[in-house]
Amino acid sequence: MPPEALGLRPMPPNLKPRTSSWLDAGVDAMGAWSPRVFLLDPDPVTRRRLVDFLRDKGFDVVESADMERAPPAVDLLVIVLGGLGSDTSLQRPKWLAEKPDVPTVVLDRALVFPERTVALGFEPDARLSLPVPPRKLVATIRRAASLARFESLDQDEEAVCTYRFAGWTLHRQDGRLEASDGTSVLLDRREFEVLRAFLTFPHQLLTRQQLIAMVWGSDSKLDNRTLDRPIIRLRRRLGDDVRFPTLIRTIVGSGYQFNADVEKLP
Repeated sequence: MPPEALGLRPMPPNLKPRTSSWLDAGVDAMGAWSPRVFLLDPDPVTRRRLVDFLRDKGFDVVESADMERAPPAVDLLVIVLGGLGSDTSLQRPKWLAEKPDVPTVVLDRALVFPERTVALGFEPDARLSLPVPPRKLVATIRRAASLARFESLDQDEEAVCTYRFAGWTLHRQDGRLEASDGTSVLLDRREFEVLRAFLTFPHQLLTRQQLIAMVWGSDSKLDNRTLDRPIIRLRRRLGDDVRFPTLIRTIVGSGYQFNADVEKLP
């Protein structure tokens, strides 16, 4: 189905979509995770097309046109507002009076109906105006879902003091990386946070954008190459071949995958 039918801008002919994170392929052999998305859109035509589009990108989508019923347990909300009727107050679900506990992405038909933009009373995790480039829509949803997942797991990680992997031990209290022979080195802050992100998600693909958000914050506007220095240094410290790494693998065009089992100790 053409993206124009969704109110999405068509992709330039010289650009082709590519897999850029675990969410493009859903659950795969690399231990990928596909979030469950609740899509709320009272318009049956755009809802159906958005559902098909997002499922084609690997999302597990639950759809609804009921603006009154609260959503089921999901990982992320995508809510389409505006454009149906003249009373914008009716376009905001009653249960959306405050920010939901799960990430929320709002899609406005603001460019088509600029006078009908719905006031929310809170700041969603992302708010886009239709039409929107398909790649931007997918990247926005992916980013919100993956960051929320990391933050959720990060709360559980608070009890972890020591990580053991591939003959190495990372001591969280002082950022010390210890080898099997007892020698150790202190990692700088960025090295430690990048390594800890890998240890939180072993065997899973992490995009460069996700790693930057985890280490520098979700609002960071840093270039992807910012990761090069800490990853190169970590590979050298861990004895991973910089040219042909096997522990911190580069997934060309996508990101990185940490290939080691991790034991987490309190």
